Amino acid sequence: MGDHDAAEPCLDPALAMRASAIAERAPVPQRMDEGAFCSIFEEMGPHLRSYIRRVSGDAALADDILQETFYRFLRADLPAMEKFQIKAYLYRTASSLMSDHWRRLKRERRWSLERLFRRETDEKTERGDEVISVFRQLKSQEQTLLWLAYVEGFDHREIAVALGLKEKSVRVLLFRARKKIAAMLGEQGAVPREGI
Repeated sequence: MGDHDAAEPCLDPALAMRASAIAERAPVPQRMDEGAFCSIFEEMGPHLRSYIRRVSGDAALADDILQETFYRFLRADLPAMEKFQIKAYLYRTASSLMSDHWRRLKRERRWSLERLFRRETDEKTERGDEVISVFRQLKSQEQTLLWLAYVEGFDHREIAVALGLKEKSVRVLLFRARKKIAAMLGEQGAVPREGI
């Protein structure tokens, strides 16, 4: 994988520590020694982390996904690959891990939201029940948009990343969801039509 001296450590101490930690967790295939892995990690790791960081908006998550990506690379029984193939494999793996993370987060939030509304249904007044009932009539995406924006306090960019949408689309979809729930609540007399 290049003329990297096997005895020479990665130049960046932080990268060297991450590479060593990953290599300790995963059995390194015979065809790749520590020097070759360190070279790949040093060359592709910073760019891959930058990509993950930009997409996720979260430095800690970027570190976790970067580590898991290289861990899976080491554990995979892959044929010998050129550098461009390794790079494509790493980016594809990181993208898949980010998608899995957002799906899991979305499921957890939806589950928390359902629990919250079930609990609130038992505790709230009739007017609160009407609002919850109307909220449940919205499409799943509309519920999620409204929840992330007004309960979790996410800005448009954060919502876009979390839901895999474009930021401009979030603005439009959120506007429509707000307008729809206001109209539905107005029809039921729960709030004035201008109330949201």
